[in-house]
Amino acid sequence: MTIARQLGEFAVGFDYDRLPREALHAAKRSLLDCLGCAIGGYASDASRIFQSVVGKLGTSSEATIIGSGIKTDCLSATMANGVMLRYLDYMDQFSIPVGQWYSYAHPSEVIPSILAIAEREHLNGKDVLEAIVLGYELTARFCAATSITPMAKKGWNSDTLGSFIIPPVVGKLLGMDAGQIENAIGISGCHGMVLGILDTASEEFSMTKNLRFPFTARDGVLAALLAQQGFTGPHNVLEGKDGFIQTVMDGDFDVSKLINASAPLSIQNTEFKAWSACGTIQGHLNATLNLVKEHNIKPEDIARVKIQAGTRSIQHTGDPSKRYPKNKETADHSAYYVTAIAIIERTLGPQQYSSKKFADPTVRQLSDKISLEIDTDLDRFCRAGVTEITTTQGKRYRCRIEYPKGHPRNPMTDEELRDKFRLLTHELIGEGKVRNVMDSVTDLERVEDIGQFMQLLVR
Repeated sequence: MTIARQLGEFAVGFDYDRLPREALHAAKRSLLDCLGCAIGGYASDASRIFQSVVGKLGTSSEATIIGSGIKTDCLSATMANGVMLRYLDYMDQFSIPVGQWYSYAHPSEVIPSILAIAEREHLNGKDVLEAIVLGYELTARFCAATSITPMAKKGWNSDTLGSFIIPPVVGKLLGMDAGQIENAIGISGCHGMVLGILDTASEEFSMTKNLRFPFTARDGVLAALLAQQGFTGPHNVLEGKDGFIQTVMDGDFDVSKLINASAPLSIQNTEFKAWSACGTIQGHLNATLNLVKEHNIKPEDIARVKIQAGTRSIQHTGDPSKRYPKNKETADHSAYYVTAIAIIERTLGPQQYSSKKFADPTVRQLSDKISLEIDTDLDRFCRAGVTEITTTQGKRYRCRIEYPKGHPRNPMTDEELRDKFRLLTHELIGEGKVRNVMDSVTDLERVEDIGQFMQLLVR
């Protein structure tokens, strides 16, 4: 049996009634966080441009674009809502240490396609929760299967994995059998490779960063729809000659971790972000904010700031090309910028990213006082970091954070996630709908048609 067929069998056998209560609760937490990030990214230039294009295509009215309420086909809705979700870099994360780097993904990026198909098919809240848990589980398993060198070190972006994750998730929603899902994985998996240039250290980022996963998700949905009608794909797309494992992973792929039937569900290991920035920055950002608040350190008091973090963090966010970012996509991956603006404003959310702040002389002067250093001892924590601030008076303050706020070992509470949702959404949809969305997510298993739920997400 091919790997794709085994993934198909796994998806077909996935059953809501067998899911533990804790997993379903975790799925609701992830859904609320995802929706908050998407609504928060609605007003971005990337979202505005994409919706403008979609609005002129005159496609069918299968699914809803969050915020605007535009009705479009499920493929366009998957992409439009995915762009919004990705923009703020505030969505959740899953990561596993792999040597000095780690294998990672943003599992909530499966949710836009789930919502689009569920609305198209008039599915209910239980169907959506089941698909979310399945999508998160497949995401975690693909991350775990990398045992030596993660995709980012091979020149590929991990959003490539969406090509293999979306077909079984969507296939489950469409009621496809294992053979159809096997074909869908083959169709999608041949076409979804994402180049590492969209998330590399030494290049300025562009709006296309926001399209990495949405493009693969769109193709995964299309592949499922094609396979449902009998279109075929290469069954050995993962393990075959010149397939994914051989050509992209160079053989570095532990299939047993992908198809392990006894593995516990991973959705409860989701890492949420307390701050709007790259996941690798969260540790030393947490440490920086602790210091400036606890000791009331002001920007003018600072002589120098030393940041220590793991290899991936420093290499990924500390390249000189990122010291003075000119756009949001680069700024949220700049250890220099996020540290400087966090010291000045003592928080880091969507409001801390603007052209005016990027060019602010105070931010730039403070960025010049920041040095970055790799501490290989922190590699095993993925998101850990240390901040040391020396003042002009000669005082030195140091804070080490191994598990930043939002990590499973330092989790955000349900109420903290609700506060984050309120912060991101109240201006667009209003306080009444904010409460309605939160209540509906809490009782999602009672929603009979997800299309009704989607109308709550419209301004």
